[in-house]
Amino acid sequence: MRFPTGASRIVFIFAHPAGHVGAPKFYTPYFEEAGLDWHMVPLDVAPDDLVDTIRALARSSSTVGFNLTMPHKLAAFALCDEVGRAASFEGLVNTIRIEASGRLVGDSADGAGFLGAVRAEGVFHPERHVVVIGAGGAGRSICHALAAAGVKRLTILNETPGPVGVLARKLHDNFPKLQIGLEETFADAGLVVNATSLGLHASDPMPVDPAKLPAGCAVFDIIAARETEFMAAASARGLKVVGGVAMIMHQLPLQTSFWRGGHLTPESH
Repeated sequence: MRFPTGASRIVFIFAHPAGHVGAPKFYTPYFEEAGLDWHMVPLDVAPDDLVDTIRALARSSSTVGFNLTMPHKLAAFALCDEVGRAASFEGLVNTIRIEASGRLVGDSADGAGFLGAVRAEGVFHPERHVVVIGAGGAGRSICHALAAAGVKRLTILNETPGPVGVLARKLHDNFPKLQIGLEETFADAGLVVNATSLGLHASDPMPVDPAKLPAGCAVFDIIAARETEFMAAASARGLKVVGGVAMIMHQLPLQTSFWRGGHLTPESH
């Protein structure tokens, strides 16, 4: 891997905290393979510092754009001058590029990355019941992607009712044929998705007891930093398990194209 020079350009990935961020080991080699002298650099940015940090770094010609992770996706949306269709629906961005004019253009790649991963892994079956645990930034994007891809029945579980209720109403308004449930039920689930941050640390509780999941159910855990206890327990039960690295690998080319001036979705708003 080449080292950065003064001519190199940087994609910053913001998180808080940032100690778990391992994305540069995937992104920087991909940039090099694509012939780009780009490097991904993680920064621990507190929420109160996000606006000033983005504005300061966006003024540098060395900055290509930004990758946003927890807890910045919603706040970054408000800073964008233009957003794509997925971001507009979800009210968040995880990808921002800086136009030559200085305008910030954002979009959400989590849903597309997730959908690409579950399709490639053979665990996406629109006719089967899908359960998504978590209605935060990633959960919102994943639910939107599932609905747009034609899933027939979706259950969304969240610790607090407010966010999940708002998401369910918006999905129902835009995808009226989608059956949406908010009560815990796993009996006939074909796919269960952990879209929470549970599992980043070994001390975290599991998002759900794997014993509740039926045989033949697949598990997708968005955590990419480590193999979670949930993933290990589900695998020990003989369930098909897909981790968050697959989601990164499928959104990486989409984001790179976006940072180069393309679109994650067909049109922007």
